[in-house]
Amino acid sequence: MPAESALAKPAAHNEIATGIRDALPLVFSLLLTFSLIGMLGRRHGLDLPAMVVFSGTVMASPLQLTLLETPAHLLNAFGVLVSALSINLRFLVFTLSLKSSLDGPIKTFVPALAVMANAAFTLMSIRKEQQPISRPYANTVCLLLYAAALLGTVVGYCFARLADDALMDHASVVIAIFLSASLGKMARDRHSFHGQWIAGLAAAASLLWLGEISLLLVLAVTVLTSYAYDRP
Repeated sequence: MPAESALAKPAAHNEIATGIRDALPLVFSLLLTFSLIGMLGRRHGLDLPAMVVFSGTVMASPLQLTLLETPAHLLNAFGVLVSALSINLRFLVFTLSLKSSLDGPIKTFVPALAVMANAAFTLMSIRKEQQPISRPYANTVCLLLYAAALLGTVVGYCFARLADDALMDHASVVIAIFLSASLGKMARDRHSFHGQWIAGLAAAASLLWLGEISLLLVLAVTVLTSYAYDRP
């Protein structure tokens, strides 16, 4: 038993180190993305605790940006709650798809899986193709990326409190350029590239025909076209 325990500790340390190494590129991206969310929250008059709770419970930057830019008279607590519950159904889907690859009972992974967002799911999906997902790896990836999102929100909010509007506008443009560059890297994958074009064309058609971008229409067109494209 002591020998097994001695071997388990280095293995756990290696899994933690691997998790940190895999997550680091995404940490920087999340910090910038959620900094923009924090800045927008401050601009719209929300307080810091509300923004931290907003990021911590939704953890979906596109939805958060959409809700923050929605006119106040069109936004209500019920709409925000339904949006948050709907988007967080992805956690259930993520968990079910990874369940067979977890190295141990699923209940021991609950803290990590409860805060697993898109980036963490992507890393663990890649990991499961190589070996079972250990608890140290899952905890490291999920909690590190979750902390990056919360920290980014706080940093962006504090920056907006200190900076003037002109500087905030410049910072928003820089962040948008960075995110666009990230999309460009993703486009090296043929399926991601086609998916981006489908979403972009659907948004353009919505703007042309309806006079505004209908997120529901863009989502429906993207999902249906992607499904047809990926069918065997």
